[in-house]
Amino acid sequence: MKKIFAVIIALMIALAALPVYAVDAEDAASLNIDDYFSKRDLAGTWSDAVTLDLSGDVTITQAGTYLLTGSAAATVTVNAGDEDKVQLVLQNVTLTPASGAAILVENADKVFITLAEGSVNTLTCNAFDESADIDGAIFSRDDIVLNGTGTLIITSAAHGIVGKDDVKIASGTCQITAEGRGITGNDSVRIADGDITIVSGKDGIRAKNEEDETKGYVVIFGGTLNITAGGGSGNAAAHTGAMMGMGRGGWSSWNTRTAADTESASTKGIKSTGSLTVAGGSITLNTADDALHSNTDLTVLGGALTIAAGDDGMHADEDLLIAGGKVVISQSYEGVEATTITISGSDVTVYASDDGLNAAGGSDSSGYGWNDMFASQEGVEIRISGGSLYVNASGDGIDSNGDLTVTGGAIVVSGPTNSGNGALDKNGAAAITGGTIIAAGATGMAESFDSTSTQGFALVSLNGQAGEIVVKDASGNTILTGTVEKSFQCVVISSPDLVSGQTYTVSCGSASATFTAGTAASGGWGNGFGGGQMPQGGGQMPQGGGQMPQQGGQMPQQGGQMPQQGGQMPQQGGGRQGGPGGRWR
Repeated sequence: MKKIFAVIIALMIALAALPVYAVDAEDAASLNIDDYFSKRDLAGTWSDAVTLDLSGDVTITQAGTYLLTGSAAATVTVNAGDEDKVQLVLQNVTLTPASGAAILVENADKVFITLAEGSVNTLTCNAFDESADIDGAIFSRDDIVLNGTGTLIITSAAHGIVGKDDVKIASGTCQITAEGRGITGNDSVRIADGDITIVSGKDGIRAKNEEDETKGYVVIFGGTLNITAGGGSGNAAAHTGAMMGMGRGGWSSWNTRTAADTESASTKGIKSTGSLTVAGGSITLNTADDALHSNTDLTVLGGALTIAAGDDGMHADEDLLIAGGKVVISQSYEGVEATTITISGSDVTVYASDDGLNAAGGSDSSGYGWNDMFASQEGVEIRISGGSLYVNASGDGIDSNGDLTVTGGAIVVSGPTNSGNGALDKNGAAAITGGTIIAAGATGMAESFDSTSTQGFALVSLNGQAGEIVVKDASGNTILTGTVEKSFQCVVISSPDLVSGQTYTVSCGSASATFTAGTAASGGWGNGFGGGQMPQGGGQMPQGGGQMPQQGGQMPQQGGQMPQQGGQMPQQGGGRQGGPGGRWR
């Protein structure tokens, strides 16, 4: 059903250039730049222009091409017919109006702002009338396109570029410093190419349309974007205990922040009420709030993203797909967050002070009510089928409030050192059928895969320090390696080369342990809640007072200490007797 829906949406895009929704990697070819930009948008050329040497306010009332030169404390206004296309060619223009916008589009079909080759153009707007609705250095009530090969420098006491319809940037160099938002589009913000630098007090780029679900979207095909919003990640609001994951997204349900946060507080890098799609380009985001944020779907098909965020690195209220390109989240509270997260092909690196990947229902609240904090949420899932993923998280490394499914890819998790979180965390099923994983972390809330898996895996007790984790078979052949950056107490291991029932050695520096790989119920530990009996494990979990396991060993009988180094972790199985399944504490 989901596949059919994706195909239908792809056809809609090709036919009508509607906003892009998250699609499978195989459907990415349906994203065509020609559906979003006309040939004239992309050309950035001009001819047969009427020359206007600026000395005061200018109003243009007819279609045509106008070459603007000179400096003035003035506003250039376009107030043409509904079908008129107007092209403004800026050739070393400087505009410093006493109040309001430097370029104001009151009416037209479309206005092109073309930067002449080699030109440097400056718009400085230091004051705006708060009683008026004009709040951008460039303010347009109709479609606007920025193109050309020159440079545009905007300084604004309000917003940089504001468009009440579509805002398109096809080419050129644009430098925006704004106390408010950098670029705002009501229907969409579309970027084909160009070199864009934004320093904004609020959101860097925002598309917002709450009346039409097919609008309010952002799509980026290429170019170089460098955005600093709200003073950058170092200026982020402190995350209090009410916002912390506490090992499972439940605590953060008490946080009242939502995706509809107040405009005065929104300091995101790129934000949309509709879909947000990155198909290419080099994007650097340093933000006090989320770096990439969509109230619906977020899709990365290509490009290189470098992110430092004070809150989420990437957030979608609904589906988030990473199918290509390279993503480096060097700083975040939660790295990647959505209802569903799919990684099907990319090079992804995530550093997070809370969860690395977090799949949870709801809008930007990282979880749900306390009473349901261990319940599986329907429709919530993390799916990893390809690419490479490295996660360094102080909270849960990979956390799904629903299912976790791994069918491919290479995964390394340098998980938490605190016992309130785990390298892997899920509320529903956890299946691995392909790919490789090394997930190291603390033992207190450790989890592994379950009986829905078809590939060999194990959860092994190993007290190791930062360094390379190496897995070898009984003949001494290396079958899997991964480097972690923190000390750990246990590690989840899986590879297509692990054979169920065979013995392997895992080591990190001078620490090592042997384990027997398993599938189905034989690969993990800790599925009993609060001390229930473990199937296949040979005894019950310790009741109050039992210590956490040292490296290796079989599970103890009730009341004793956990096993010493030298054997295998207990087997994974059913829940507490007379109670629900879940993770033991």
